[in-house]
Amino acid sequence: MTATYALLLLIGSVLPGDKLPTIPNWSTLFSPDKVLHFGAYGVFALLLSVSFPERRTKWAIPLAVAIATLFGVLMEGLQAISGTGRSFDPVDMVANVIGAILGGLCYWLYQLRNHWLSQR
Repeated sequence: MTATYALLLLIGSVLPGDKLPTIPNWSTLFSPDKVLHFGAYGVFALLLSVSFPERRTKWAIPLAVAIATLFGVLMEGLQAISGTGRSFDPVDMVANVIGAILGGLCYWLYQLRNHWLSQR
């Protein structure tokens, strides 16, 4: 394992710069487009959380987040192969995942608040 890593490190160190893969521009993570991705997938995870009949169980929110995340990953993959002029963007995918997690977190906090109020 270590030898394989050392070999990859050697190759990455001696390859000409123009032969290296490009690195996504992570500074765009908070651009208006990415904020739209956060919001869209956050709402999607929130709606999924609410729609599950077993929404009071411990698996409803993680399942909603997982479905929204997988959907976001799938959409990015489809954009890469659809031929519509859209392209795969790993930063979009990260924004989709963060949005899905935030949507699930919002619903969890909402449930926690309701539970706390019902105990008063």
